Amino acid sequence: MDTAQTRDKPVTGPARSVYDAVSDQLTALIPRFGLEAWQPQISQVYEDICRDTLAFPFGTRPDGASRLNQDGTPFQYAVTLGPAPLHSLQFISEAGLTGINLSGAERLRANRACMDTIARRLKAETELSGISGLLDRLAPARNVDLLADPAGAFWIGVSFTAWKEPQIRIYTNAIWGSEKDRWNRLRLFASSFGALEAWQEIERRLAQDMKPLGTAITIGGKNPPSGRIYLTAYGKHMGYYEELAGATSKASFKGILQQFGRCILGDDYIYPTQTAVCSYGFGAGPGVDFKFELCAHCLFASDREAESRLQCWFSIANLAPADYNNLLGVLSEGQLSRSAPELHCYVGVGLKQDNPYSTIYLKPKITA
Repeated sequence: MDTAQTRDKPVTGPARSVYDAVSDQLTALIPRFGLEAWQPQISQVYEDICRDTLAFPFGTRPDGASRLNQDGTPFQYAVTLGPAPLHSLQFISEAGLTGINLSGAERLRANRACMDTIARRLKAETELSGISGLLDRLAPARNVDLLADPAGAFWIGVSFTAWKEPQIRIYTNAIWGSEKDRWNRLRLFASSFGALEAWQEIERRLAQDMKPLGTAITIGGKNPPSGRIYLTAYGKHMGYYEELAGATSKASFKGILQQFGRCILGDDYIYPTQTAVCSYGFGAGPGVDFKFELCAHCLFASDREAESRLQCWFSIANLAPADYNNLLGVLSEGQLSRSAPELHCYVGVGLKQDNPYSTIYLKPKITA
């Protein structure tokens, strides 16, 4: 769509917004994921988080560029695939990003208020109260460096699953302040989950090669809070990450990660990777779990290629692709791009209870 020409045309009615387009997608996805029982909560939580964030006309770019996606789209979906369909649908965004001209401090307050609202709706007020002090320390409300960061302090995710209570995932920006302060905040985070010693061992192994990216805390679902630390690197061979996986996870995961790399990267497996994200989870089970993700824009020439390589990986790893197929089908409307990865954002692999799983992140297409 030529937005310059569109502005010159007479306005005959209210422009369709990205908020409306994504709302329609969620409406279509709910029955495909068996989430009809959660439809009122999904619709309300989506409104709470995205009412202002996605309040810009479909076919245009938002006023503020979100760091969630390469093209600035301030919204992202995720599905996690295991040996059997999980029917778990996650979306992530933030409150007040567009539609209202907010300062850094106002934006931070808007997101904290939104967290309170959705925690009440999903009956997770006690869990949110329990991590409030940690959020204050990870994102100090008066820190000049944080408030000046255009990425903001928080992103808010919600996950709905047919077979358990919804979960809230609060992501915190770690790319601000001095390098020393960034690593200190990660140590604070790990300590809050009783994992400081384990984290310090991990940090010694990778501090020279990777940079802090962010943290996430998951609450709700009648489970204790769990946490995850995200780090990023660029230009490393897959062998580097395979050694990390072998050192942190069960020995079998090293081979699984190698299979993933060979399938997803194809002939490029022998070359250094571009943007990669390694994350370490605490509190969801015994020990520390390792997860590896690659940027889809760095990997794939198109959504068509992404879909083909991912289906190959799902087959090799014995992962049920139904949730991915359903999400991709709704977002693509049956028309996958052959010229660019318009929908795929990140693809990742981890190990839980000796079984590999993959998380696939996709975004809505907001321009025609």
